[in-house]
Amino acid sequence: MNAHQKNKDLLDMYRRTIHNIEKEIKRISLFNKFASKKIINCGQEQLALENGQSITVSSKKDSSRIHTFYNGDTYIGKLVDEKMNGKGIYIFHQDKKKDLEYIGSFKDDMKDGHGMCELPNGCIYIGEWKCDLMDGIGKMVYKSEDEYIGNWKQGKKEGNGVYIWKSSGMYIGDFKNGKMDGIGTCYDENNNIIYEGEFKNNLPHGQGTYIWPDNKKYIGEFRHGKKHGQGTFYIDNEISYQGNWKFDKPSIFNRSLDEILSSIK
Repeated sequence: MNAHQKNKDLLDMYRRTIHNIEKEIKRISLFNKFASKKIINCGQEQLALENGQSITVSSKKDSSRIHTFYNGDTYIGKLVDEKMNGKGIYIFHQDKKKDLEYIGSFKDDMKDGHGMCELPNGCIYIGEWKCDLMDGIGKMVYKSEDEYIGNWKQGKKEGNGVYIWKSSGMYIGDFKNGKMDGIGTCYDENNNIIYEGEFKNNLPHGQGTYIWPDNKKYIGEFRHGKKHGQGTFYIDNEISYQGNWKFDKPSIFNRSLDEILSSIK
C-alpha cells in the first residue's frame, strides 16, 4: 500500500470516528427539546421548571436536573454525588452575544468523553475530551471554515492529523504542540501532491520533495519553507540544476546568484 492510499484510509477512519460521535451527540441533544419547553420527562411524570429554580428527579442510579447558575449558565443532565456526571448539556450564557453550548459527557463537573462545544472564538469542536480539554480524536471547524481532524492532546493538535483548507487543499501528517511538525504531505484542491517530506513550525524544513503542476520538481533540503542546502531541480524529469541552494535560489560558493551578480562592478 502506497503512502497516498494510507493517507486516504487514515482520513476515512477519522471521518467514521467523528460521524459516530456526531450520532451520539444528536441523541443527547434530543433531551434539549424538553429543556427548551422547561419540562423534564421522567418515566410517566412531567415536571415543569419554574424561573430560577433547580429541579432534580432522582432514581436509584442517578438524577436528572435542569439548573440555572448565578452567572446565567444552564446545565441540563445527570448529577452523581452533586456533580455533573454522565451525558448532558451545558449552556454558557453570554451578555449581548449568542449563548454557547457543550453537548456531551461529563465527569466530576468537567467535559470528559465524547462531546461537541461551541467556542467563544467562533470555532466548533466535536470529538473526545479529557479533564475539560480536547484530548483524543476530534474535529475542529474554524471560523474561516478550515478544518482539522485527527489527534489532540491536552487541548492542542498532537500526533497524526489532517488539516483541510477551505479552498486550497490539505495537509496529512504529524503535528507537535499544535503545529505541523514531523513527516507530512500537502495536497492541492485537486488532490495532487504538492509537497511531501519533513516539516517544522508549519513549514517545510529538512528533506522533502516539492512538485509544481508544470512538470517541475525539487528534491532536497528545505529550511523554514525555502529551498536551502543540497538539492536537485528537475524540468520534465530531467535535471536542470543540482547543487547548493540558498533561500530558494541556486548557490555558488555558498552565495546565491543574486549575491554574486550584485558584487560584480
